[in-house]
Amino acid sequence: MPKLRFLAAATLAVGLATAAHAQMEIPAGSEGSLGGGSQDLGCEAVTIAGSYALDGGSLQNAGAFLIESGGLLDAQGSIQLGSDFRNQGTLNAAASAMVFDGSCAAAGASISVSGVTTVANLTISSTSGQSFVLPNGANIVVTGSLVLQGLPGQPVRIVTAGGQPATFTLGPGAQVTQQNVNLVNVYVGPPPSTAAVPVPVSGLGWTASLSLLLSILSWGALRSTRIRSFLRTQP
Repeated sequence: MPKLRFLAAATLAVGLATAAHAQMEIPAGSEGSLGGGSQDLGCEAVTIAGSYALDGGSLQNAGAFLIESGGLLDAQGSIQLGSDFRNQGTLNAAASAMVFDGSCAAAGASISVSGVTTVANLTISSTSGQSFVLPNGANIVVTGSLVLQGLPGQPVRIVTAGGQPATFTLGPGAQVTQQNVNLVNVYVGPPPSTAAVPVPVSGLGWTASLSLLLSILSWGALRSTRIRSFLRTQP
């Protein structure tokens, strides 16, 4: 049965690849598997409404990628994504190597990445100064390695749509590589604290104590001056 499901999914993908708008589609209620193999999609769009598993395999050059509500992608293995990625369903990437490289998008394009929460190894790279846009307040946990890489003079930009910052949270022992990257409202590790620093405020009691202290010091200085004047006037 697993082989039949895999062959059906593969046949569907090949058949759609001949259409004017080629895409790989896993319909709702169906299951597919890469079976641990390797497949180059040639920038075909991917829509998963059913269930699809890499099973340790490698999916390459995926175009615009959508996991619909109710859809499931078990990404154990590796997946290279060249365009927008939207997850509205379930993504299991805790044992996955995910690469977002913009290879199926135009130079300098803005690429949306949403619905990624936990991934073992994550790479975001560009050779043409592309921007990768994360959702406001996104928190992506990376447990293995995080690579953010552009080129000299054409840095990759990682931004949010605005509002709350996005964060890459690093698991214990996770490794980070950053080269030619512009992070805009995006942080690797905890963002800087925005909590206000408390400033001591002078209360009435503190003010009264200070006033009393100044009065005592002034009285002492005046008394010392008078004593010295008196001593000078004595025969």
